[in-house]
Amino acid sequence: MTETHQFLVHNMKKHRALLGLSQAELAERAGISAGYVGEVEMGRKFPSPEKFEALAKVLGLRPFQLIMGPDDVTDAMGPDAVYETAEKLKRRLSEEIDDFVRESDPKKPAAPPVYYDERGKRLRGR
Repeated sequence: MTETHQFLVHNMKKHRALLGLSQAELAERAGISAGYVGEVEMGRKFPSPEKFEALAKVLGLRPFQLIMGPDDVTDAMGPDAVYETAEKLKRRLSEEIDDFVRESDPKKPAAPPVYYDERGKRLRGR
């Protein structure tokens, strides 16, 4: 199996799981058989351009994104994209934890906000 084919298999499985779709659901929405989706995800088949586009559309991707590897994604997003994404995730997780704590014990005061620099490193003394 080629590297491109490996990326296709990985990305199809990953995005299908993120959407909570079974192989049968993905196949039905793409207008192909569930068996064919299984064959593609096992690396036994590579979809035709028409099927490739249908699969990408159902997965909410542009076709080229199905065959991108991790290095390609980083290159396409820029060198700081990983740090920016990590910072956003840290903020969101911190907010969700604070919300959970407030809901479980409404009498407890809110924790002071946590700040991060552009590289996602926690800033002290703020």
